[in-house]
Amino acid sequence: MTFCSPVLFLLLLGFCATAPSSRKYVGLVFDSKTSAQTEQSFPALWEKWTVELGVTTRGGKPWQLGNLFTMAGGEGGGPSEFPLHIAATLMDSLLIEAGFLHYANLAKMTPEEKTAFRSAYFQRYGVENHLLIWCELKTTWTELFLDSNRWIIFIEDDAGNRYEPVQILEESQPIRPMVRDSLPGFQREQGRWGWEVHQKSWMLCFPKRDFYKNPILSERSQFLKLVFQLSEDEKTRAEGIWVFKK
Repeated sequence: MTFCSPVLFLLLLGFCATAPSSRKYVGLVFDSKTSAQTEQSFPALWEKWTVELGVTTRGGKPWQLGNLFTMAGGEGGGPSEFPLHIAATLMDSLLIEAGFLHYANLAKMTPEEKTAFRSAYFQRYGVENHLLIWCELKTTWTELFLDSNRWIIFIEDDAGNRYEPVQILEESQPIRPMVRDSLPGFQREQGRWGWEVHQKSWMLCFPKRDFYKNPILSERSQFLKLVFQLSEDEKTRAEGIWVFKK
């Protein structure tokens, strides 16, 4: 064990790199509309608020799940590759409401069941007090990269203020939104893969207000950045940015 640890440490650091930034233009900061004012479906809203982190290149093309076949064949782990692929979804209030409606209709819930489901979701994630980001993480590298203790995770606003999550909840891996049967955290299905892909899902719970009780996101916000940085190596990092168009 004393021999393996230093070797593994060098292995983890030796092949890491900074991934290019990924950004998505999402329109106005959420909470500016109500769910009744949108005609977008749950999958469309999910796609709108999801940004990809750790998207590195292979032969000039983005890192995609299709590349996992070649990576599993031994070509992965090069010095220009970030060890994780992260799909991060900023949980807009419209998205949450659309998810409730989607799942309630799918499950044919009674009014009482809808109320209970909503209450359970809000209580579990502290929706009233937390800015939520759902992350689906995948790697073909060692599973140790899926340990949250290995990462420094924070959000940064356009004023340069940084906030760390007050809580990270590990959840069961959901299926993709186009066939999703519930909101994140309430779907208990696990995908099956024909190659070695380690995966986890986290709900990152950030404070909704700063030290002075001001909202972290407001109508004046220009963007929000999510950063994953390896604790042992600050150069190993990836970031995704939601840009709020005026």
